[in-house]
Amino acid sequence: MIGLKDKYKDYFNIGAAVNCETVKADKDIIINNFNNITCENQMKFGVLYKEDETYDYSHADELYTFAKENGIRMRGHNFVWHNQTPFHIFKKSKEEVAEILKNHMICMNERYGDVVDCWDVINEGVEDKSSEFLRKSPWMDKFGDDYCKFVFKLAKDVLPSKVQLFYNDYNEYIPEKREKIITLIKHINAEEKLVDGIGMQCHVNLYYPTIDLVREAIELYASLGLRIHITEMDLSYFKFDDKQVLTKPDMRLQEMHAKVYGDYFALFREYKDYIDNVTLWGVSDRYTWLDYFPVENRKNWPLLFDTDGNPKESYYRVIDF
Repeated sequence: MIGLKDKYKDYFNIGAAVNCETVKADKDIIINNFNNITCENQMKFGVLYKEDETYDYSHADELYTFAKENGIRMRGHNFVWHNQTPFHIFKKSKEEVAEILKNHMICMNERYGDVVDCWDVINEGVEDKSSEFLRKSPWMDKFGDDYCKFVFKLAKDVLPSKVQLFYNDYNEYIPEKREKIITLIKHINAEEKLVDGIGMQCHVNLYYPTIDLVREAIELYASLGLRIHITEMDLSYFKFDDKQVLTKPDMRLQEMHAKVYGDYFALFREYKDYIDNVTLWGVSDRYTWLDYFPVENRKNWPLLFDTDGNPKESYYRVIDF
């Protein structure tokens, strides 16, 4: 059976989010289907950098070793986020925090740069639940409203020129939030190009968004001269505010899941001149963060391989073109 990465070799790289458990449980699926992986949590600043100002690289190293041994590239995820960040550093002065962040960027590149050629520099910086422009963040509290530009400039100055710098966000297709993202990136890139690409997370469900909304977003981001990565795609069986629980999706829902996945990948292929990478946020339905969010302990089936690691009809729709 042809793997996803081989089927899409003339279109874009195919990736998956992994952790230390899934690279064991789903090792063969990953090696056969993906030429790119993202650490689900293990390379996040707050996970690595401890309160005693030392690093615990053990889990990140494990995933890096897996990637290197199997000839797989990695997306760096991420440098600056309002979550999973080392909150203890913000007791220090602005200058000290800037130095810690700078050294962190250098350190990550020195340790993992032979397999990591892009980084999500800012993750989820834009507010989508109010009229506010930027999301509340300790980084903004420390560096001010222009912190995103400051962080991208820092990354540009300390990382090799070959490393692509991305802004990554969710709900990136909703017009109101999309416009904020575009405004932010235009501002950051006003004097010099600091943002190389947009990470469209693409956490979607069977009912929303429409393909046309995602198409509009792709065209608008591409019009800014940005490379596009689909960074965290999964296709939930539930609307976001739906609290119902399913024992197992029926055949109608499974067919719907397969069709929608097929439609998304047809769209991505259409824009292959702008899209360099499509990453799924997980490997198989054995493990998905959607089992715990937004409803705790509710089984979901958002990926292309089932809980036993077998390809689903959704997989065949993605690969049958």
